[in-house]
Amino acid sequence: MQGFGDIAVISIEHLNSYNMKKVILKVGLMLLAVGQLTACSSSNSDDNNSPVDTADDAILDLTVSAQTIQLTPEQRAFTQKNNDFSFNLFRAISNAEKAGKSVITSPLSVTFLMGMLNDGANGKTAEEIANVLGFGNGDKTAINSYCKALIEQAPVQDPRVKLQIANIVAANQGVELEEAFQQDMQNYYDAEVASLDFGQESSLDYLNGWCNKKTNGMIPEIIDGLSAEDKMVLMNAIYFKATWQYYFEKKNTRDESFTLENGSKANVPMMHRKVRVIYGKNDIYSAIHLPFSTGLWNMDILLPNEGKSVSDIINNLSVSTWNPSGFYRTTTVDIKLPRFKTESDIDLNKIISDMGAPSMFSAADADFSLISKNEKNLWVGLMKHKAAIDVNEEGAEASGATAAMLVGGEGTIELKEADFHADHPFVYIISEMTSGAIFFIGSYLGD
Repeated sequence: MQGFGDIAVISIEHLNSYNMKKVILKVGLMLLAVGQLTACSSSNSDDNNSPVDTADDAILDLTVSAQTIQLTPEQRAFTQKNNDFSFNLFRAISNAEKAGKSVITSPLSVTFLMGMLNDGANGKTAEEIANVLGFGNGDKTAINSYCKALIEQAPVQDPRVKLQIANIVAANQGVELEEAFQQDMQNYYDAEVASLDFGQESSLDYLNGWCNKKTNGMIPEIIDGLSAEDKMVLMNAIYFKATWQYYFEKKNTRDESFTLENGSKANVPMMHRKVRVIYGKNDIYSAIHLPFSTGLWNMDILLPNEGKSVSDIINNLSVSTWNPSGFYRTTTVDIKLPRFKTESDIDLNKIISDMGAPSMFSAADADFSLISKNEKNLWVGLMKHKAAIDVNEEGAEASGATAAMLVGGEGTIELKEADFHADHPFVYIISEMTSGAIFFIGSYLGD
């Protein structure tokens, strides 16, 4: 199985031409596993006609060691505000897409890329980028340090989850980087810094090859072409691969009816599982908290209640309304979830501009004067975001790309056993528990 990958790319042209705290998931998780196994066994004895397999081998060994992501109080505040950026970005992208089309995004990849841009920005341009990302008046060192904490710690946090975060800064020949900018890219973003001849086809091959490698082959190509006017390319890549903690048995997957947003029906391969998981319900949606691996990575699936829609969920999403710790309760849930794939290709220029950062897209207003010694009039000509996800019985895999050409995002109730039948459109969020950071967010509408 491949993995989650997301790429952020920026091509720059000239205007004129963890001392980390270890968490041993032993007694608590083992007891949880035993409780789940007991509940599953009990469930089977009560319902001998159940088509859902709850075999012991469908539950992973939870005694593996994992680590918390260590963040300062300021960085945890950044996470909350940046999660609101994630929701705002997802909302804007969803509204920009045509009706009936599913969406997948990786807002954290956009954050890392814009963090690199912010380091080289000055004045109003830097202020707008920081505000849009949710960092407010946080200085560049604070923003860079936040990105560094996630880039360094998240990939080694859970040995059962494969996560890779990579960055590259490639300058066209003749472009001299400011020493401070280059040092920040290397020190905070662990970025590869390269000098290439953008007039040679080999440079395009190198950058697309980097993309292909860092996404484990999921995104073999992200840049369509380079020209002599392009001055620099910045890329961020996120690759994620994980299996469910409680996977779905393939033999229980079968075609079933799925109600589309327009009310029509479509047949989709529906996965089945009955297990104790974390579940919640309010007046807009019901939700389940599906853990990957040791449970520090999760996919929350938000399913609209009768009379509500995916749009109602998306328009209501914020840090204050998305609150797993206060919203969910553990219960036995009969889960029906489609096996699905989704791809997105979005132009971010207008979206990011409308969110409050228009200056960087303007030749007259952009100020990226802290990037290069000899190329001072730089601005973003194009920023695109591509992503893909494949959710199946074993777990999930995805790829994504964000490209930008710089020319030269209440109310719970107590429940017993519950049904969670995702036979109509829903929203999902993939996050890391100890940091609270959102890595992926999307919707599935049945297309």
